[in-house]
Amino acid sequence: MTSIRNRSLSRLRGTLMLAAEAFDHVAGRVHEFHRAISDIPFRTLKRVPVAKRGSEPARVIHDGVTDQVYGVVRGAARALFSGADVALRRLESADLLPALAPPGPQAARVQDDLVAAVSGAVGDHMLRRRNPLAIRFGVYHEGQRVDLTTAGLRAAFPQAGPRIAVFLHGLCGNENVWEMFRKTEDPQTDPYGARLARDLSYTPVYLRYNSGLHISVNGRHCARALEALHANWPVPANEIVLVGHSMGGLVARSAADIGAARGDRWVSQLLQVVCLGSPHLGARLEKVVHIGTHFMKRIPLSRPIARLLDSRSLGIKDLRWGYTNHAEWKGRDPDAFWTRDRLQVAPVPGVRYRFLGGCLMGETDHWVSRAVGDGLVCLPSSLALDVAGADSSTHVQIDHLRLLNHPAVYAQLREWLSATA
Repeated sequence: MTSIRNRSLSRLRGTLMLAAEAFDHVAGRVHEFHRAISDIPFRTLKRVPVAKRGSEPARVIHDGVTDQVYGVVRGAARALFSGADVALRRLESADLLPALAPPGPQAARVQDDLVAAVSGAVGDHMLRRRNPLAIRFGVYHEGQRVDLTTAGLRAAFPQAGPRIAVFLHGLCGNENVWEMFRKTEDPQTDPYGARLARDLSYTPVYLRYNSGLHISVNGRHCARALEALHANWPVPANEIVLVGHSMGGLVARSAADIGAARGDRWVSQLLQVVCLGSPHLGARLEKVVHIGTHFMKRIPLSRPIARLLDSRSLGIKDLRWGYTNHAEWKGRDPDAFWTRDRLQVAPVPGVRYRFLGGCLMGETDHWVSRAVGDGLVCLPSSLALDVAGADSSTHVQIDHLRLLNHPAVYAQLREWLSATA
């Protein structure tokens, strides 16, 4: 019970840390917006000869009072949240609270989903601040992180077979996203992993990662986890396939590249990398935000909003050009305007890359399909054959989220994976 109690307190402390940082950040931007508005009349008065002499002292007094008020508010909030953090830390270490009942499965799942969503937006910041809510990379089963030892894997996967299908979620998600659109009374809507287990004898393995981190950082974590998984799998593994949705497809490509460069043993068993709606050439929404914030910074009234948007995670910024390699971002300013340093990453020899994209219209050459694709990723980006030497790609008429669970997608996935059966 002690670990359950401490875990609950850690989550509460992590939530308070996020609330404190969000309040301070938003208050700072509101302060900037207030000053930008008040500067308009003062600048106007400064141009009027009669009012110029009297406006300057008024501006100094106004700005001084404003700075003091916002400073007091932010300082008081910091003190309050800091005090709460100290108190919770002491409770964690002193074991002073009575035992807490663990959250039910549904409540725990909702908590995990909320943390995953927040992590996509500011997960890199959470890790830097050592927030207890920061997601730990790993294999997850029934909401719990699996110990990648033989005993741990055998306990989590008692029916483990030699064929392993590894699933990687996208931005702001976790392993639960693969169960979206599932209807318990209809087995045709079961997650792809469960259906592949029935139809092709794959053992589904689900990864969870902090999607706010650089894609290549998660790729490195993924390669390490798969090396341990392969070494300690309860039975000899003779086939591994990676299936990634959206950002997950880029993480899968990155992991394969990093694993091959290091000579990892699991790569010798890797046969296919399947990417569902992954922005290999970048996501247009992130490009729009990038361009928008660049010009918004030039206008005093919109500058605070631009700074707020600039605080989005490094993982999101990697989606601008579909970065999957450390060399593409290391030593570079992620907010530098329109700098594209994407490398042509060679495919891993012997591995087949399969790209599948969605589109809102039935025809790939329709302007809507080319412009917005599945609503988030355009078709030229999701079907980019030249990026990783992909040897096959196709499209289906569905939106981005339905790629996670749709009969047409599963039919194509099964066809591709049947080729190695």
